Amino acid sequence: MCERGSRDVVDLLAECHERIRGFVALAREAGSRIDAPVDQVVRACAQVERYFVLALPLHVADEEESIEPRLRGASPLVDRALDVMADQHQHHEPKLHALLRATAKVRSKPNDRVARRELVAAATVLGELLEEHLVLEEDVILPAIRQHLPHTTQRAIVEEIRQRRLAEQA
Repeated sequence: MCERGSRDVVDLLAECHERIRGFVALAREAGSRIDAPVDQVVRACAQVERYFVLALPLHVADEEESIEPRLRGASPLVDRALDVMADQHQHHEPKLHALLRATAKVRSKPNDRVARRELVAAATVLGELLEEHLVLEEDVILPAIRQHLPHTTQRAIVEEIRQRRLAEQA
């Protein structure tokens, strides 16, 4: 989901960010590509739902349970970014639910143009919020991990990320 090979914790989180952007784009495309075959649209909606229901909560847990407690107190700038990150996680919830409702509607009625437009709108709104969030993390939090956390701590976080995904698969 967000873990591959022997990359460090920052690499893993950055890969998750790209995956988040990719699934928002897939949702937009599923809504906007009116010429796409119905089975492709249905499959895209199912993939978006799966990612945002299963993988995104793991990424949020990585940040809130593994990163935030260890970075807290590193600097006033980092603390402010961590506070904003946590607030944004809460603020994203209703927009995420709107996206999931829209994908479910398109999945059940892939030829409904109104539903497709609603999907594009929901993906656009969520995408803008997530982009602001991801940029904050990439500009402040990810560099702070490398700057403030010892390699042993970073490796422990990687192991926690792996364990979360193993528990999810079980």
